[in-house]
Amino acid sequence: MKKLKLLFTICNDGHEEELKGIYRKYNISLKTVTYGFGTASPSILDYFGLVETKKNINLAVIPHYFEEQILQQINKCLNINSPGTGIAFTISISSTNKFLVDSFDNKELEEEKTMSDERKFHLIITIVLEGHLNKVMDAAKRAGAQGGTVIRGRGLGNKEAVKMFGFEIEPGRELVLNIVNSEIKNKVMEEITKDVGIKTPGKGVCIAIPVDNAIGIN
Repeated sequence: MKKLKLLFTICNDGHEEELKGIYRKYNISLKTVTYGFGTASPSILDYFGLVETKKNINLAVIPHYFEEQILQQINKCLNINSPGTGIAFTISISSTNKFLVDSFDNKELEEEKTMSDERKFHLIITIVLEGHLNKVMDAAKRAGAQGGTVIRGRGLGNKEAVKMFGFEIEPGRELVLNIVNSEIKNKVMEEITKDVGIKTPGKGVCIAIPVDNAIGIN
């Protein structure tokens, strides 16, 4: 199968031009930007780099053969491995339309080598009723998660991101993103479900997606 990746870059305001330059360099035409809020306790601010501040969430579809180069360029331009800057990571796209495949060089878009199912990190996506965000973060931190990013269901122009995620996020709901080590993935999801699961007032649902590659996570 010809491989495309979904690249997430979550960073502070002020890096739009650097990212645009990277996208132009690698002829990345399909991309979108939405907004969210980073969440982390003050004690891990310097460690993880995600706090209660506005974040730019950039999503771009890239071919797998540029994955390493693009991540290196993002780290070089944004210095994203330094505390307080953000994170960037990729996940595999299982299927797409012909337009996306044709937008890249088909000669180079060959089948990617099969990756091990034992990924080092997972992206946990939690959709919860508005007002239950703190319960999600508290539950995740109890299980060892370091921080996360929130996308609100209204007023932040996140329709493009919803389409990319494949979820219908209704007004009055919040979407929480946590990158966690695979070793604690199940524990984090169990704690979130216990506090804000579908049978609780939070009416939350969470899923985990394996992350192919990531920078900015210690």
